[in-house]
Order: sequence, then C-alpha cells, then structure tokens
Amino acid sequence: MKKQKKVESGLFMQGRKFEQEQLYAEAAKQYEKILKGNPVHVDANNRLMIVYRKLKQYRKESVLISKAIAAHEKEIEAKQQQWIKEHSKMAELSRPLAQSLGLLNTKGLPVHENELLDKWKRRKEVVVKKIK
Repeated sequence: MKKQKKVESGLFMQGRKFEQEQLYAEAAKQYEKILKGNPVHVDANNRLMIVYRKLKQYRKESVLISKAIAAHEKEIEAKQQQWIKEHSKMAELSRPLAQSLGLLNTKGLPVHENELLDKWKRRKEVVVKKIK
C-alpha cells in the first residue's frame, strides 16, 4: 500500500509538472495511470477533469465524472456496510429512528451527503450542456 501511494504521488507530481508546461495530453496520461489503479483518487480525478476541460474534451470529462461519482459512491457504501457489520447491535438499535427521520436510503444504508460528489454532479450538468 505504501509503495502504491509513492507511485501515485510520483505520477501526480509528474502530471502537475506537465500541466505547468501546458502539456495537457501528457498530464492526462499521468492522471489516467493513477486512476487505473485507484479510481477514488480525488486529486487525480479533479486534475484530470480540469485537463479535459482545457483540452475541450467534454465527452471524456463527462465519462470521467460519471466514473468518479460511481467509484466514490461504491466506496462509501462499502464503508457503511463494513461499519454496520462491525457494529451490528448499534446499527440494529438505531435503524428504526433513522428510518422514521428519513435518514436511510432504499438499501437501508445511511443517506450520505458529500460535498465533493455534489460539486462533481453540478459540473456534470455543465459539461452535458456544453456537449449539446
């Protein structure tokens, strides 16, 4: 895991360097390499969205945003399920209250509001308009 983080860090720094030199296609390749191994890497997702925007590759940006949102939602759900598994008694006791307050989604998991995902969803709306 430590080695992967080090590799990701190196690729990210190289991507930023390419961006500063306005070599956006090369920067995109670095960020794509990071995301291939770690699709929830927030910084790589953000930078790649910006690079695609600068390259006016709105379709690629739209696909990337969708993938990033899906990957993060999947990770959030997995963490919630893990917590429920580890704290089954507490989850069982609090479920009726959470349901009555409307704090559970259709899968019975806590509704999770994420500022980053909301930002990406708004950006996706803008990108879709630019494509049309």
